[in-house]
Amino acid sequence: MSADRAGDGGAPAPWFAGTDADPPPSAVGALLASIGDAVYAVDHDGRVRFANPAALAVLGYDTTEELLGRPSHATIHHRRPDGTPFPEAECPLLRPRTDGEAVRVEEDWFVRRDGTMVPVSYSSAPLDTGEGRGAVVVFRDETERREAERVRRREAVERARADAVDASRARILAAADGERRRLGRDLHDGAQQRLMTVALTVQQGLGDLERDPARARATLEDAVTEARATIAELRDLVAGIHPSILTNRGLAAAVASLTARSPLPVVVDVPERRWAERAEATAWFVIAEALANVAKHAGATRAVVAVTDEDGALQVLVRDDGHGGADPAAGGGLQGLRDRVEAVGGTFAVAGGAPSGTVLTARIPLPA
Repeated sequence: MSADRAGDGGAPAPWFAGTDADPPPSAVGALLASIGDAVYAVDHDGRVRFANPAALAVLGYDTTEELLGRPSHATIHHRRPDGTPFPEAECPLLRPRTDGEAVRVEEDWFVRRDGTMVPVSYSSAPLDTGEGRGAVVVFRDETERREAERVRRREAVERARADAVDASRARILAAADGERRRLGRDLHDGAQQRLMTVALTVQQGLGDLERDPARARATLEDAVTEARATIAELRDLVAGIHPSILTNRGLAAAVASLTARSPLPVVVDVPERRWAERAEATAWFVIAEALANVAKHAGATRAVVAVTDEDGALQVLVRDDGHGGADPAAGGGLQGLRDRVEAVGGTFAVAGGAPSGTVLTARIPLPA
């Protein structure tokens, strides 16, 4: 079977428009050449018999002669995007040629002339050629649509991430306000009252210096004791904000000091080195809060703390052998930790351990 030519455009005329009732081949060829969708037809042997200019453009061919007479499946549909072969028996493209049923495929890939793959959607319908059943395929390049969808998905993810960051910052600000109020109460109810007591005791001791030196000495010694207790209370208060050992000696020493007071055994693996101040502080708060949760809620007998420096970030792990069930979504300390870590661009996760317990992980970016 040979392909006729359209008289006005040099393109092959549709050999399927051969009855007296059909328009002249040249008119059909002009019509198919003018539409935007790609049109592609095969005969009863599965060989290419027609391709309009849109089909040539999508498939990367310059002229119809490069396609006519070639086996369709072996030319444009023999390979999947991952490089594996696409058996002709599984190909839906030319199925109408064998079963007479039209098919529509929303997402597939054709092989272009240069071997690259192009995403397409197509419909394929049976066609009586006079010598047997062929198929006519109308298809469309989906590259731009897929790229637009990818951009929309990326924008949606970025918007969701921005919304999560905004919510996280709002929680951090609320937590900071609450912490300032707590510190104010602690200072007012604790250290301030102690300092007033010290001042009054010193004043009383000074008043007794001439009348009763022994009594004055005892009173001033009481004032010294109270002053030392006040200093210790202030030290504990400041340690809850940022321990001085972390500033002066680094994360390893701070974690060692923290776990030395732990009510359960803690295996510590933290390198003896320094990192950026913000990263060390974030890691320390993660470890401190995690161990506090283990002690209060986990029913654990031991815990493990490990810190590594990998891929430009501190990787913090806290694992216990308790009963599990920790959930940051429930709010409280773990949600605060997640907010703190995400505020510096890190990631935070809590998962069940094996066979029991909880594994908390945080990735804290390090400055370049």
